[in-house]
Amino acid sequence: MLHLTSKKYYFFAISLIVVVFGLIFMALWGLNPGIDFTGGTTIDLQFQSVLPATSTNTITSLFKNDVKAKDIKVYYSTNKLAKDGVNPQLFWVQLNVPVDQKVQDEILKRLNAQGNTLGTVEALPPLVHASTDGGTTTYSLLPFKITPPASTKGGAAFTITAAEIQKLITATPLPNTTVVPNTTGTATTPATPTPAATATATPTTGATNATTLPVTLQKVYAGTNNNQVITIQTQTLLNPVALQKIENSLLKQYGPLYQSQVNSVGPSIASSTTYLAIAAVAAASLAILIYIGIAFRNVGSIGRALRYGACAIAALLHDAVVVLGVWAWLGHIFPNVFKVDTLFVTAILTVIGFSVHDTIVVFDRIRENSQRRSSDTFTDVVNASLLQTMARSLNTSLTVLITLSALTIFGGEAIRPFTLALLVGIFSGTYSSIFNTSMLLVVWE
Repeated sequence: MLHLTSKKYYFFAISLIVVVFGLIFMALWGLNPGIDFTGGTTIDLQFQSVLPATSTNTITSLFKNDVKAKDIKVYYSTNKLAKDGVNPQLFWVQLNVPVDQKVQDEILKRLNAQGNTLGTVEALPPLVHASTDGGTTTYSLLPFKITPPASTKGGAAFTITAAEIQKLITATPLPNTTVVPNTTGTATTPATPTPAATATATPTTGATNATTLPVTLQKVYAGTNNNQVITIQTQTLLNPVALQKIENSLLKQYGPLYQSQVNSVGPSIASSTTYLAIAAVAAASLAILIYIGIAFRNVGSIGRALRYGACAIAALLHDAVVVLGVWAWLGHIFPNVFKVDTLFVTAILTVIGFSVHDTIVVFDRIRENSQRRSSDTFTDVVNASLLQTMARSLNTSLTVLITLSALTIFGGEAIRPFTLALLVGIFSGTYSSIFNTSMLLVVWE
């Protein structure tokens, strides 16, 4: 019979080396906190067309140079608007001046008045002070989404043309508007109306001028049902002025867009997240200790039952330190990829749960064999229990590790850090549940 327990100090030495290196990495470089723990901004921008592959460098440079943002990550996806077999279409209406809400409401009213012929129209967040020349000339770019009538279900993508939309909007003149104040502080001069305009715009003398201006539709941009979505994360808290500046730069280079979502995390929220993450790990450890103490209460005494719990806690702390050490090392080498965020905390808690699950299987067999083989020494009981459960533990872990390896290699960039953290943690958990927890029980006994 293989005597694993006789090699316990070798197993301890391996764990000690890994843990020490992990602690050294954390002491030297520390953990690389993500936006959830430092504060910052996540912005989703949806474009009319698919951006070129080189746009990643352009977007990163804009955020770095124009608004001095730090730790920028850019993710690409395609927003397939089709839902329940119906294919909506996006379009953008360009007006000659920065308009107030009543003009967008009026356009929406005119389009929805078409009834079942056009379908349902929804107004999306506008870019009021749109500009392609650094803010010298500003106008409004109002995005809308048309959801066609149910009769088109299962058919081709909805393809109303920009000319048709323009005709519906300009059936009668648009109402005049009071110029919207320019929060950037740059001069606001209305764009020159098209020849079709029926009135001449009165120039404004500044951003806060309240002159009423005639509104002219200049152009309609029609999108498709597969619009490009860009998600940008930065660990800099950006205000609306900075975001508007970025959007105008992107508008100039890549055409119409709209801001579909913005999430900002302030320093106080980030500090609270840090506290709650630590509290979550501590609460989980305490709950595990209590649970194991109750579940193994019939091993002789409450003190001996708590030994099982304490050994399980030691193993899960070992696994947590291993993952944290690896993350400190990876975060130092690849600072823009491997960050500690709420998804990483989720991975740590998952690893803790998996590690304890594996440990309890071994402990339960030790408890059973202690009653059946009362004449054997505790060391022999533990050794026999390990050999009986090892195949099951290894097979269970191996199937999980194969799945996580596939996700890490072939999965998307957004989930790769999460799956890699699980991969490292579950590998460590498998080792600690077999070679550490039971050996600790033997030494303690």
